[in-house]
Amino acid sequence: METNPLYTTAKYGIVGLTRASGPALAKEGITVNCICPAFIMTNLCPSHIKDIFPKEHITPMSTVLKAFDTFIDNDDMTGQSVELSLGELYFRKQPEWANESQRWLGEDSDGFWAEAYKTPAPMRNGV
Repeated sequence: METNPLYTTAKYGIVGLTRASGPALAKEGITVNCICPAFIMTNLCPSHIKDIFPKEHITPMSTVLKAFDTFIDNDDMTGQSVELSLGELYFRKQPEWANESQRWLGEDSDGFWAEAYKTPAPMRNGV
């Protein structure tokens, strides 16, 4: 969202954290999902914004509750991000991997890293 790059950066960070930690923590019985709402009128919103924000672009709190219910009702759902806009939920899947090497790094390299970190790194110059 070019109108607010800091907000956009934070939202993409949360989506990445969710996609990465969801599958990892599922092994521990923990689910991780994120809800990415559009503009929702809350008490955090300054009153002058409430007066001027276009009403047709406000996502109701009921949509947030629908998203929570979706995640609560499905214990197998983890690592998922859902965008909320008006009354709808939009689940966004991770884009396809650029190539097989990127897919391996993203999905299958956990065994390599677990083994690699078992062995301490060799000392260099006595350090």
